[in-house]
Amino acid sequence: MLIIRILIVSSFLITPLLAHAEIDELIHADSSNKEALVLKVPASDMIVLEDGQRIKLLGVESYGPPSRPKVVFDSKGRPIEDKEVEPTIPLEEQAIVIAQDLMEGKKVRLEFDVESRDDKGYKTAYVFLPDGHMANVELLRQGFVRLRIRPPNVKHEDLLRQDYQEARKEQRGFLSY
Repeated sequence: MLIIRILIVSSFLITPLLAHAEIDELIHADSSNKEALVLKVPASDMIVLEDGQRIKLLGVESYGPPSRPKVVFDSKGRPIEDKEVEPTIPLEEQAIVIAQDLMEGKKVRLEFDVESRDDKGYKTAYVFLPDGHMANVELLRQGFVRLRIRPPNVKHEDLLRQDYQEARKEQRGFLSY
């Protein structure tokens, strides 16, 4: 009877550990690399793979979605349209377009670092383009994302910092302000 109790109690203790190990095994299936097709690029620092997974780019962070133009209303509540609107594309929108041109519809190689998920639960990776260049670095070099190093994910920290400094010195993208 004692043996049965020990087996039952140990199965309750071991089962969650096994489930956690299986989840980690799925997350780190190829431990450091995976090839995938990018279906969509919803933000300059995020991709959606053909299997529906959302991946955040490591080492960088988006400046956010494009801001909406301020609408002014007259005394009757009708919007007043500014006739002298300059046809400019906001930098946020340009950043998304550049990211889409770089990655959307392309087979990429994902390289994972120490932690596979960020603080919001998104899976994270460095994204390598078919030509071998890292998309994270290209976006940073053009000044369309900000540098965001989150230890322990520091595998390519030096390269990212170097390209951020270059973009800052050359005042590219968002760094031109």
